[in-house]
Amino acid sequence: MIDMTREEIGQMFAESLIGRLCMADTDGTPYSIPLPFCWLDGALYLRLPLTGRKGEVLSRNNRVCFEVDAFKGGLEDYASALVEGRLVEVTSLEEKERVKSANDEKYDRLRGGHRPGHGRSTPLSALPMRKIVVTQLTGKKKEPTAAAV
Repeated sequence: MIDMTREEIGQMFAESLIGRLCMADTDGTPYSIPLPFCWLDGALYLRLPLTGRKGEVLSRNNRVCFEVDAFKGGLEDYASALVEGRLVEVTSLEEKERVKSANDEKYDRLRGGHRPGHGRSTPLSALPMRKIVVTQLTGKKKEPTAAAV
């Protein structure tokens, strides 16, 4: 495996649709959930109400990581990227608007214009948006050898 550049990691986040938010309770119990996300301006954004188990865990420990991966064929062409940091609430309406717009652009094409559960409108001020303030960004890749191609 070789290190990915920051640009390659950014491209991977732009192209990936689902990643895994990983957290740990104060006793060390791990917990992970798959989520859609948006990578914008060097931060990873999530629409994430703090309900249920994730809300309980994150209220006690906001240190998280978020992982995405991609592969082709029989795993001879594989990559994985990881963001580590602190999950914080986004309160700026301007920031929420920029992220919501970028997120809509990313996912609306997949929905064919249909927004499940929509028909209702959540005011921007009530949108449960969080971001991971990045403390570490890493990525590894394995590219196919000439024999595997």
